[in-house]
Amino acid sequence: MVDVDVGAVYAEGRGRVVALVADLPHERAAMTVPACPDWRVQDLVAHMSGVCADVLAGRLDGAGTDPWTATQVSARYDRELSQIVAEWNETAPQVEAAAKDFGPAGKQLVFDFFTHEQDLRGALGVPGARECAACGIALEFIVPGFQAVATQNGLPPLRLVAGSRVWAPAGVEPAETLTVEPFEFLRAATGRRSADQIRAFDWSCDPEPFLAGFTFGPFAPRPTDLLE
Repeated sequence: MVDVDVGAVYAEGRGRVVALVADLPHERAAMTVPACPDWRVQDLVAHMSGVCADVLAGRLDGAGTDPWTATQVSARYDRELSQIVAEWNETAPQVEAAAKDFGPAGKQLVFDFFTHEQDLRGALGVPGARECAACGIALEFIVPGFQAVATQNGLPPLRLVAGSRVWAPAGVEPAETLTVEPFEFLRAATGRRSADQIRAFDWSCDPEPFLAGFTFGPFAPRPTDLLE
């Protein structure tokens, strides 16, 4: 993938999310997010704002863990959504300006953002931005982890065809192929699809052994389908 300015991609996505929630009525801000059922729409935005605040403050111990994100949400739980957005608009430009120097963490920042932008869009019933630059960066971040877990589980080499991109383990010629839209792969790889939904992807083989590859880090297939 051609090098891209991850900070600029994040800023573009932030603009999309701010536009979605800027005039959101209270009852919509209080809706549960189906992809993150412990959070309201407002809590999801609180997490995104909290990430930028924590990066700037150097509060990175446990970054990405449930306790880390829970603290971000709880600290902003009683704020108005407009206040959370204002905080995010104040802190994020500083993070975006420095993101090109973050190395792999820059891709992780965009991956986390893209995941939650889509969570938000699913909750509000406003699909979009499924083929944006952030989607490509998110794939770059998550596919190596997917491949590593598959190898650790002793799974056969698998070719992944996601849109125009093709991934395969180095030094081998996979006999089997998974062909899937990038958006759908990312939703599956982040616990936003059920095992049945993953089985329904375009596999050249029996998908059952490969389901283990979708359980890694904090992610695992959902118990029920999520339709977006």
